[in-house]
Amino acid sequence: MQIRRALMTALLPLFAATATSTALAQQNAQNVDTQRFQDWEVSCPSASGQQQGCTMSQIVNNPNSNEPLMRAIVGNSSQINSPVMAFVMPLGVNLAAGMQLQVDNNEPVGFPYQFCQEQGCRADLPLEPSMLQQLRGGSTATVSAISPDGQRVDMDMSLMGFTSASREISP
Repeated sequence: MQIRRALMTALLPLFAATATSTALAQQNAQNVDTQRFQDWEVSCPSASGQQQGCTMSQIVNNPNSNEPLMRAIVGNSSQINSPVMAFVMPLGVNLAAGMQLQVDNNEPVGFPYQFCQEQGCRADLPLEPSMLQQLRGGSTATVSAISPDGQRVDMDMSLMGFTSASREISP
């Protein structure tokens, strides 16, 4: 229970990063420096002058409609010794089933949803060194969720630029 509480406390800055509205994002754009690393975007507070508080993210769009399906955010925390990858999924996913992440042909890793709010349902995956190595060496990560009707939905996320972006946000 203490590990879960520490993880939740450590992830509060990431929770805030996923809960911004368009208006707030526009207002804060003046206070954030962004940099692209192929398919990943790194955002850092302008005033910090260091990597503390930086995150990297990617939005995965529906290939048919180009509407956003999922957002992945990676950030570091002073509370735990590994980066965390947070996913924001659309409302209506089967929460009990959790999610899976598979990098290329490696073994998939399952993890639970933490909560849902207006922006979507959130699931966090602490990136152990072996998973971080897979992500840095991979080309595609497949995120799997279960729809309300029980169908598995796979979403491919590009890992182009992941290595450079993750090194940019490293403490």
